[in-house]
Amino acid sequence: MDHINYFKLQAKNLLKDYQTRYFNDDEEKYEYKPKFFNIEQIFFDFDVPDGKRDFSFSLMNAQHIIARLAGFSKWNDLLKSTPAELELAHLLYDNAHKISIDEWTNWYIPNAEAMNHTKFDAETKLEIFKQVFMREDAHRSSEMLYRFDLEQKRDTRPTDSKSENHLNTTDMYDELDENEKYKAILDHGDWGFMLDDTVECIHCGSRYKFKEVKAIRKKAEFRTEQDFDMIVCRNYPKCNGSIIDLMPVSKK
Repeated sequence: MDHINYFKLQAKNLLKDYQTRYFNDDEEKYEYKPKFFNIEQIFFDFDVPDGKRDFSFSLMNAQHIIARLAGFSKWNDLLKSTPAELELAHLLYDNAHKISIDEWTNWYIPNAEAMNHTKFDAETKLEIFKQVFMREDAHRSSEMLYRFDLEQKRDTRPTDSKSENHLNTTDMYDELDENEKYKAILDHGDWGFMLDDTVECIHCGSRYKFKEVKAIRKKAEFRTEQDFDMIVCRNYPKCNGSIIDLMPVSKK
């Protein structure tokens, strides 16, 4: 199935969920029995006035929402996008439990571009996504998920044995010394962490000062033009959490 047909199927599934609409006499409101989407949350977040008795929802309406969930302003923009943009949108849509569209567009990519002093084209963004988010299953987004299947995926963590097998990355990466680590930390300054801030790695649950993180760099034989030094959890290589897995711990 090509990408556009895939998104058409998603719109049809959203429409099917809408067609389960019924009026709950006890609660005196319209409710749904959806199979694919948290449709009530979608309608609430997208300001869809489904509480009216004469409300109707068409396939065109469903396509518009699916386009929004895939990172486009409207369905027509999705149809006119390039093959690389479509493939990236498909991957982002299916991996929203790892990183949301908003996190990717407004956080991850801008910081990666700032660190590399460049602007990435669609092909480069696609390759970055494949390298960082498709080769492992540790990343988890805390953003709202609208698909039931992705909620299940977010709640499912790799087993320890599987995780340990994946974490055998020392053959591809070198750990940076303290001087190089602090340079990498400065390069990641746009993430907003101060050295003495307490952070928590949502992958392994450890809490520590941000200055205790480690930094790694791909070995020369594996590097590409898109690679940059990475900030990782203090517990690397036992934990493969990266800077995207570090959350600030609120000060009491």
